[in-house]
Amino acid sequence: MLSSFLSKASVLLLCVAGLSTASNQNLTPSRFTSSPIKNHYIVQYRDGVDYDARYSHETQVRAAAGKFGKYRGVIKSFNIGHFSGYHGEFDAAHVKRLNHSGLIKSIENDATIHISSVIPLMPHQVRGINSLANNNIVRAGGATWGQARLSHRLPGSGADYIYEHGGSTVYVVDSGIKLSHHEFGDGTGASGRVTWGANFINNVTGDQHGHGTHVAGTVGGLTYGISPKSRLVALKVIDGNGYGTWSGVAAAIQWACDDTAARNASGLSVINMSIGGPGKSQFIYDAISGAVAKSGITVVAAAGNWDGVVNDGSVTPAGCGDVIAVGAIDGNDTRSSYSNWGPGVTVFAPGDGIRSAWFEGDDYASGEMSGTSMASPHVAGLAAYFMELYGKLTPADVKQRILAVGTRDKVKDAGDGSPNLIAYNGNPVEFTQTV
Repeated sequence: MLSSFLSKASVLLLCVAGLSTASNQNLTPSRFTSSPIKNHYIVQYRDGVDYDARYSHETQVRAAAGKFGKYRGVIKSFNIGHFSGYHGEFDAAHVKRLNHSGLIKSIENDATIHISSVIPLMPHQVRGINSLANNNIVRAGGATWGQARLSHRLPGSGADYIYEHGGSTVYVVDSGIKLSHHEFGDGTGASGRVTWGANFINNVTGDQHGHGTHVAGTVGGLTYGISPKSRLVALKVIDGNGYGTWSGVAAAIQWACDDTAARNASGLSVINMSIGGPGKSQFIYDAISGAVAKSGITVVAAAGNWDGVVNDGSVTPAGCGDVIAVGAIDGNDTRSSYSNWGPGVTVFAPGDGIRSAWFEGDDYASGEMSGTSMASPHVAGLAAYFMELYGKLTPADVKQRILAVGTRDKVKDAGDGSPNLIAYNGNPVEFTQTV
């Protein structure tokens, strides 16, 4: 009974209703098929609109909002590569006025995103790790099946995870991270590797839901992580009830870009987005493309959980061509029944019954979850791991390396147009495939 519930009810992707793109010719706001936020819009400037013109326009919008007092006007400005615009609150009359502005490329309704419920399991103690002959190679016994799958060519080849010391920075755009959890220390009791970045949903620091802590544990947890040396940054966009907004997600992308620039870490940074839904949000696509092109951040996203096709325009954010989109497989290398598929999927990774850190209980607690939300952080951790091994890598370099070393032709029922490829870390002990 529990097994059936886990497989059917616990398909855990941050789900949002269908999206549509605002026409460049007709600037009537594009409508999400459900959950639009009334009077909240994302306004995108045309390419080439300079800072002075944007500043003047936004000053006028703020002045108009202040005059009437009912709406806030410009709430948050964005400038991510070629994507510039703002999140604003205003009425339909102002939207009509924007139609006459030569500065504006598109207008979209902001909308909510939502997480389905999760199922925590009992606490689990941390295992030990042992060095191999090469002191830079680590064999972690008692690995999750997901870790073991990424470091072995064949399923069931061992219950260990073999990797070389590595680590860079992964921005976890999710529900926050439990900062005190043992998984996010450095193994010595010293200060943790996780930092609190910013909160774009409420005023509560920490993970109120659990999804983000679980995802972060898979990325870089001491026990459960693919890149256990990674620095993790919590960018909270989901509240305790599982709700967030796309404008919050865009703000998190902006924050990650600014932080990457401040640290001179282009080519050493990853964003994981275990979020998404059917349809296309052009402003999210453009924000991601800006992060990739301007900041050199590799963006990894869950393919989606409705057994549908992924291509340009069918899913946000996974359908964006600049994203590494990750589908889910089970322990038999079969595409998970819920996992999306198609030409927009980059690679498959373990997604069923993934154990990782949990936000409730003590600082050793763990829980098991399923979904492409769980597959995505396996690949985000892999991207971070490759960056430390090989030095700074452009997003294109990361994608190419994942495609080059991945385990081929093992996914059963991969889906029409899908790459038949499982993520692989190039296990230094058994790696035999030529890159």
